[in-house]
Amino acid sequence: MAWDGIPWFIENTAASQETLRLIVEAAAGGGEGIIGPTDLQVSALDLPAAGVQVGTGAMIAKRRGAGGSQSYAARMETPDPVDIEPTGADGPRSDLIVARVEDPYGGEVWPEPTDPTVGPYVFTRVIPDVPPGTTSIRDVEPDSTAITLARIDLPASTSAVTAARIIDLRQMVRPRTETQRVYLPSAWATVDELGPVTDIWEEFPLGARWTRTAPEWATHVGVHARITGLRHPNATLAQGELRVYCGDAKGLGFQHLAEAAGRVTLQSGHTFLLPPEDRGRAVTFGIEGKGAVGATGVLQADTGTVVAVDLVFSQAPVVT
Repeated sequence: MAWDGIPWFIENTAASQETLRLIVEAAAGGGEGIIGPTDLQVSALDLPAAGVQVGTGAMIAKRRGAGGSQSYAARMETPDPVDIEPTGADGPRSDLIVARVEDPYGGEVWPEPTDPTVGPYVFTRVIPDVPPGTTSIRDVEPDSTAITLARIDLPASTSAVTAARIIDLRQMVRPRTETQRVYLPSAWATVDELGPVTDIWEEFPLGARWTRTAPEWATHVGVHARITGLRHPNATLAQGELRVYCGDAKGLGFQHLAEAAGRVTLQSGHTFLLPPEDRGRAVTFGIEGKGAVGATGVLQADTGTVVAVDLVFSQAPVVT
């Protein structure tokens, strides 16, 4: 029989383990990693020592042994302490921290547990002495059924693992994104000028401020603003900066310069971390500008000007 005879789901039947792992694979869209943004975070101990702690959470790992299109789902209900071997005087060392499924029936060579009905089959493991800069278990053990959590970079003669020596390498299995776009088209019958104010940031153009509700699942938001059709009325140098903001957080200033008369386009952008208290709540976004000292020219928002802002809410691992 070419097909597995029992699909999911036929009444009064028991689907195979392969079919159930296929369901996990399909639910994950073929991806692997942590489920939630804060899952399985590797952190230093309260009193730094020769070890770390892996926080609670859940993950999906692709089955790398026999049988394609199958994945495992696993969860950890209590934090897991992990020992890290101190380095000697001979030099620094990097270790990977991974979550690994050790299934002796899955095409990889692992010992069977004493009681196969209860396992365990999933563990936090340390892969010692990996090349500096390693970012994935795939780089050193490509056939391992595991996901990468972190890398520990220890200098020579070091036993205490501090937060600064932990490099977070988690990836989410199915990070979510949502894009919203807002416009201000031809809104300035009364011209609004950018350039005269050089010592403080001011809203530009007037009205370039919006309030939107951030999705509850979002951990970050990218704000990309594009202002087209700004009028530079003459050849007097117009110079300054444009930036976006999210709540109280400010993006970097994007510099602009116009020397010839005509219409110009400015843009700016930044990706902001959304603090937990802003997720699922209304957040204010906007655009600010200022002129450069010594540049006397201006840019004008008028009826030929259009402002477009893309808000890209996204989900990524966060350190708590």
